[in-house]
Amino acid sequence: MKDLSLETQLDPQRRQERLLKLTKNIERTQAAYSELEKWGMHLNKQVSLTGRIIPPEKIMMRDNIYQPASPADWSRDTRDSRIISAQALENWLMLCSHRNEDLAQNLLFNLKKVGSGMGLKVEYPKVVQVEDNPAYFLRALQQNTSPQLQLVLCVLPSNQKDCYDSIKKFLTLDQPVPSQCVQSRTLSKQHMLMSVATKIAMQIICKTGGELWAVEIPLKSLMVVGIDVNKDSLNKCHSVVGFVASTNARLTRWFSRCIIQKTSSDFADCLKVCMKGAIQKWHKYNNELPNRIIVYRDGVGDGQLKLVVDYEIPQLLNSFQDVSTNYRPKMSVVVVRKKCITRFFQESSRGIQNPELGTVVDNEATRPEWYDFYLITQKARQGTVNPTYYNVLFDDNCLKPDHMQRLTYKLCHLYYNWPGIIRVPAPCQYAHKLTFLVGQSIHKEPGLELSDNLYYL
Repeated sequence: MKDLSLETQLDPQRRQERLLKLTKNIERTQAAYSELEKWGMHLNKQVSLTGRIIPPEKIMMRDNIYQPASPADWSRDTRDSRIISAQALENWLMLCSHRNEDLAQNLLFNLKKVGSGMGLKVEYPKVVQVEDNPAYFLRALQQNTSPQLQLVLCVLPSNQKDCYDSIKKFLTLDQPVPSQCVQSRTLSKQHMLMSVATKIAMQIICKTGGELWAVEIPLKSLMVVGIDVNKDSLNKCHSVVGFVASTNARLTRWFSRCIIQKTSSDFADCLKVCMKGAIQKWHKYNNELPNRIIVYRDGVGDGQLKLVVDYEIPQLLNSFQDVSTNYRPKMSVVVVRKKCITRFFQESSRGIQNPELGTVVDNEATRPEWYDFYLITQKARQGTVNPTYYNVLFDDNCLKPDHMQRLTYKLCHLYYNWPGIIRVPAPCQYAHKLTFLVGQSIHKEPGLELSDNLYYL
């Protein structure tokens, strides 16, 4: 597999050499060259253009603000920093099999240890031991869960999907309580237990309504929305629409809604009700309505842009009338695409390399008739970096392109499942995680009791 990856994950230098070799072969082959001439086309060897680099972001914790040593991963920087806010974990339940009792106790000890440094107070839970069978786990949940529980943590004996699915179904539909599942195999690696406990502690904080970190957001009264649509794995004629919206000015708290629609198309016809619910949540927590709304729509191809403009954007605009007849916030809709074939290289004294984090390209490689840009927000340890492509379809906010690009870059820092920058804005990734959980495991709309927490991380 390592040898195979050397051929499939080419570094920028080798990828450029392969591309140049391909263009030379096409020019030398008369049949291929003649075919291009029929279409009036020719291949350029290489196009040089100028990009810009967005300045690195500072991470804001409870007691300090710091510049990460590496924007790609600041897990070490946060290890001794207190997170912004966390609910004390006092009333919670832990389920494990009899043979995994020691692993569960070790996890609990490490959770207390890492929690004290992060600002999470962990009290001893109610521990229930069961047999190694999905039916026993489900029966124990039915007998021991109540709406007052803050969290249910299950140590699973194996990676059986039916066991995980039955637990998630019960704790999102029948008795909505935030839940955390971890495999016993993961806990058996003693040398990794502290890092595993840190990851679990971060997820628990998010699932119980806490906030980990923030970045500076200069725009006031701004609500950011992420939308994604996925197929239901059981019923292919059903689509799962994930809608995630911020509910505070720092963009650290989120309202999540998932709706299953009886259509196989990738277009959402429930956005009006979702947007209305999100605006009402914002009003509940801020005692005012948001003045600006920026929507990031994931998973739309070139040929589907017109349908988004004609079908989805009118739904969003009409939802404002249902909130208040005089309510007219400024709205922007941005399509996000991870899968694009464009690649950028940076010339340096050491040859061709991947561009730096925060590189923006918004001319020459973009379309003159569109408001679009490429943004690189990932660090490729091997292979060639894949830029994310953004296309602004609708814009009432009238932000300068630089401001829209910088806001998008900031949002890529706010995904709480990874202490580092990710490829897409955080609300898009949250919406994707939500649709994945519902489409793969639950297959029904989750209870609204969990909508204020990131229960799907």
